[in-house]
Amino acid sequence: MGEYWGKPADSMCYHTSMTKYIFDFDDVLFFNTEKFKKHMYKCFEEIGVSYDTVKKYYAIEKEKGWVLHNLVASVLIGENITSTSKEELSEKIMRECKNFVNNELIEQIKKLEIRNCYMVTHGIKEYQLEKVERTDLGSLFAQIFTVLDTKKGPVEMICEQFKDDEVVFVDDKEKRFADLDFKKYPNLRKVLYVGPESIAEIFQ
Repeated sequence: MGEYWGKPADSMCYHTSMTKYIFDFDDVLFFNTEKFKKHMYKCFEEIGVSYDTVKKYYAIEKEKGWVLHNLVASVLIGENITSTSKEELSEKIMRECKNFVNNELIEQIKKLEIRNCYMVTHGIKEYQLEKVERTDLGSLFAQIFTVLDTKKGPVEMICEQFKDDEVVFVDDKEKRFADLDFKKYPNLRKVLYVGPESIAEIFQ
């Protein structure tokens, strides 16, 4: 099912009818591809490592389970870079996370009760939670689940727990919806996030 971070919401014990929202992190709450990775490549270029070179290392690290700190270490060692350390370069990249959040969507989430908001993010637990912590978004969610494969477990668990409520699951990848049982959970509604134009659909 994946692991979760954070205390169970009060609503798990004292249930009231209310829409529940499940959000993906990367490329929904956090502009990972559009902004964060561009910033990352720029930081590498500033120490003399080209985009194409970093992409080669990234492809290798992605097979192992993509974690920034491991990528930084591999590039510095592989390219014999001594002008900076793994810790310094990783921090330079990560400290900008707070500037890459989806403010337009976050402003809408802030209007909701925390107990009605969940996050299910795909990736290595420690790395995903570090990004969440750096963005200061964790406090907006009752629970944060990290998964390495399908999101079916945590999403359907929430649907089961709140059968009388609509559950809205927001993700930027269509494949995340493929194995969900919409017949068993008719209260589940999916929203494919493609940009700001999707926000109205989430909260309709």
